[in-house]
Amino acid sequence: MRALVRMIGPWYLHLGEGIKGLEIHRKQVLDQELTAFLQGKQRLIIAFRHTAKEDAPVILVGVKQLHLRFLYGRDVLNWAGKVTRFLFPRLGFVAVQNRFSNREGIELLKRELKEGRFPLCLAPEGQVTYHMFHCAKLQAGLASFALWAMESGKDVTILPIATGYEYPPTLGELLSLWQQKSSHALAAANTLDEAFDHTLSLVARAFGLEDSKDRPLIERRDSLCNQLLEKGEALAGIEHSGSSTLDRLFALRYAGQDILFGAVPFDQARKDEASTFLTYSQVVDVLEYLDREYGEGRDEETRQKELVLNLLDVINRIEGGSINTRYSPKGKRAHLLIGEP
Repeated sequence: MRALVRMIGPWYLHLGEGIKGLEIHRKQVLDQELTAFLQGKQRLIIAFRHTAKEDAPVILVGVKQLHLRFLYGRDVLNWAGKVTRFLFPRLGFVAVQNRFSNREGIELLKRELKEGRFPLCLAPEGQVTYHMFHCAKLQAGLASFALWAMESGKDVTILPIATGYEYPPTLGELLSLWQQKSSHALAAANTLDEAFDHTLSLVARAFGLEDSKDRPLIERRDSLCNQLLEKGEALAGIEHSGSSTLDRLFALRYAGQDILFGAVPFDQARKDEASTFLTYSQVVDVLEYLDREYGEGRDEETRQKELVLNLLDVINRIEGGSINTRYSPKGKRAHLLIGEP
């Protein structure tokens, strides 16, 4: 199966993910660390920036010298496509649940890190963050993995990899698409600010939330996220007790997934409620990362393209979509930037 994936991987990137090319920057560093691992000199943990749903197949194709032991969220197989549902378990990837202990999974990881059959590959940010030029807060776990790997008596190397994409549409073309999807015509000046403002208004209107345009965009965003989570938590019967937005998002997501896909049967009314609060969580999943200031600075046009893609994704989530139905332009180029070990 692993040999088959290495063989068909580039074709899948092109036909399945719309990626026309992959460039690896500082490849000599990657080769050096993989060679040291293959020679039994070290245990290797690859920590990658999770900017898009295409990241896992891109890394699998880019790191083709040997197999990787990926960690992935246990809910992924419920929404991912048929290829992912078929391949992930058969490739020995490990399903984990953020913020929750999993004794069986932990023991498997400890054994894997001690024996060192394959490098471990994970996203320390916890989930897709939709930004190439900004690192979200790292989640707990990476340090524990390194400590477990040290029990092997070998050196332990953590190799960071940044992922990024060049999208072929111009910023103007993406804004035109946003106008079609939002049914809102933008004025000539400050169009991105207006698109942000109107997208937040769409969220408030779609779910009956309070929203004040007198407040800064970040405050409006945070307020809308909090209101959506509160509505979802009320339906799910969850108390957040001052947890972070991401903690609350994970709790709501897994509560809904367990009702819809878990072993315990629920009646249709409860499943309908779960579908409703999962929609709230899907909106927050991308809404919490919206940041107008991110669009300024180095590589400004690339940053602003990302922002418009995120605004389009908010509309996608309002309409009941998920990351799997997120618009990702065809013909993009993928980049892997190998960091300092």
